[in-house]
Amino acid sequence: MSDTRYGLYDPARETSSCGVGFITRKDGQQTFDVLRKAHEALCAVPHRGGMSSEGVGDGAGISIDLSLVFFRRLTGRPDLENGRFGVGNFFMPHDERQSGRAERIIAAALAEEGLDILLEREVPVDPAALRPAAVRHQLAIRQWVFAAPARCTTLAAFDRAIYRALLVIEAEAFTDPSLEGFYPLSFSARTQVLKGRLNSNEVLPYFLDLAAPDHCVHTLYFHTRFSTNTDPHPSMAQPFRLMAHNGELNTDKKNRLSEAAIARARNGRIVAPKGQSDSCRLDQTLQSRMMQDDLDLVTAVVSMMPPAWENDATLSDPVRAMLEYFSLYEEKNDGPAALIFGDGEIIGARLDRLGLRPLRTVETAEYLCVMSEAGQIAFPPETVLRRGRIEAGGMLYWDHREKRAYGTLDALEMLAARRDYAALLRAARVELAALPEIPAEGQGSPLRYNGDLARHQRYVAYSHNQESFRFLMDPMLDNGAERISAMGYGNAINALSDQEGGVAKYFSQRFAQVTNPPLDSLREADGMTLRVALGAKPNIGAPAAPQIVVASPILTHLDMLKIREQTATPYRRFEILYRPVLDDAAANARAIERAIDDLGEAVSLFAREEGGIAVLTDRHVARERAALPLIIVVSAVNQRLIAEGLRLRVSLIAESGQIASSHHVATALGFGAAAVYPLGVQFRAEEMHDSLV
Repeated sequence: MSDTRYGLYDPARETSSCGVGFITRKDGQQTFDVLRKAHEALCAVPHRGGMSSEGVGDGAGISIDLSLVFFRRLTGRPDLENGRFGVGNFFMPHDERQSGRAERIIAAALAEEGLDILLEREVPVDPAALRPAAVRHQLAIRQWVFAAPARCTTLAAFDRAIYRALLVIEAEAFTDPSLEGFYPLSFSARTQVLKGRLNSNEVLPYFLDLAAPDHCVHTLYFHTRFSTNTDPHPSMAQPFRLMAHNGELNTDKKNRLSEAAIARARNGRIVAPKGQSDSCRLDQTLQSRMMQDDLDLVTAVVSMMPPAWENDATLSDPVRAMLEYFSLYEEKNDGPAALIFGDGEIIGARLDRLGLRPLRTVETAEYLCVMSEAGQIAFPPETVLRRGRIEAGGMLYWDHREKRAYGTLDALEMLAARRDYAALLRAARVELAALPEIPAEGQGSPLRYNGDLARHQRYVAYSHNQESFRFLMDPMLDNGAERISAMGYGNAINALSDQEGGVAKYFSQRFAQVTNPPLDSLREADGMTLRVALGAKPNIGAPAAPQIVVASPILTHLDMLKIREQTATPYRRFEILYRPVLDDAAANARAIERAIDDLGEAVSLFAREEGGIAVLTDRHVARERAALPLIIVVSAVNQRLIAEGLRLRVSLIAESGQIASSHHVATALGFGAAAVYPLGVQFRAEEMHDSLV
């Protein structure tokens, strides 16, 4: 590093590093040198905010393949073979009186799957390797070593037996308050995880197993960083069982709802640990994709975190078909996210489509490494074959079975060749643009109004006023640009105002509380798309019907006509109206609740019997038919469908006059709508320009 100083910047005090990384021997030989080099890399990445004022680490750890020589010595079984034994590492309950019960739960789960226990012990540690204040924050790790049953003749069968035992353990560990703290760090026939409230340089000195000369491994990946969305705790330190993630998953809440819907659709549920972070959730989902959906690790990672393929003309047709097929059923995980993933045979790194975290690569004749920072391991320059970086949406992984590396394009082409994704795609979706055009004489409004209100009265019924036109709709309709103003929302929220503005107004402040500028799908087309697929997702049990793919979730009246007239995907309209009780507020509230419950029941019945596209419409608002609050309705129906395991069988379109701005669109989509048709904007456009849009 240069000694040149610029202003107050002193390069000698540069410690703003953080991140993830892996190191693997390309020949697959287990050696102690991997641990030495890993310690060098970990000592190079102290995080700028990764420790308290007392020097207590926020969290760091490693995942390593199971050392055959080491576990042969520990178990006294010289006949032990790779793939025929497993290791489980556990934090025990905070209440020491529950430790015996936790041990019995583990033993029973192992016995149920025929996994014979070879060794049970506490992983030895050296508290002297830590600052004194850090010792009390560590949790002891209890370890079980067990053998594969004779019936598991393949490693894959052994993996599934271990996974079933893991689910049984988690079902009790994560749901019984008396067992709080009981947590499986890892449970595998391939790898083990060691972690804690540690600084990065403390990981290897703290765990005495890692100092044993016969603890030889061929692959190690690590993580050290400041936790941004959880309290510092050993269980939420990283890595997790299959991955380490540096960054934040901005889509985490959406992903959690999607996973809950998938689990309910399969008559199951997701049991998550207390205080689960976005990274831990991603790891849990990844393991589910492999064990329950029978995907290999690389396919699961690519489908869950796809590149920005939609506007990338350089990708081949088979790859585009594969990625589009994944998009029909998988809710992508968007970051910023730098991901290290590994299962003992595969070790790799991937960036999400935005690429806002660094991943640097270095390769020698013996080693392949990917880390957040360059130069974390001081390989002699003459031994380095190549250096590089992983770009947005890119990846690099080493396959120990094939003894070769795969870059982004090689990996995508290889995955795309495994199945006829083009045929799967043709059966699973149809483009809206490919649907028959509506004749000119039929291009009026999608459904004529049958109420008794004039247009200006309908505006009032939808909670619009002059501000709705002057500041929201009219500027956009005049020049296609959203009115620019300071970040935030200057007007009082509904609770502090006598001017009702619709439920979406309640969320204006929350939507403004971000530090990053909003992404622009037009100017940043290389990394974004507005594309949406409408209809039941494939492989979810609904009657077979293609999804309808639209270029944007904001639909025009011609789009609505096409969707209504098509016959490939079931379609039904549901009115979001109720009869108001004007002289009794309590009775009116009950009427709204009943109407929403009845609507939820009707949409659920449609999802259960057919599935497809459900249009929630307040088009026919009238003197005796008031519009239900759109955001509440969308949220209620969405949550009901999730609770009943039906969410993935239906897409909701909000056809509403209550939508007047991009914020209204964002809230409708955020609470569960797949697309919107803004009736109020349509009306105003017809008024201003005497034409249809």
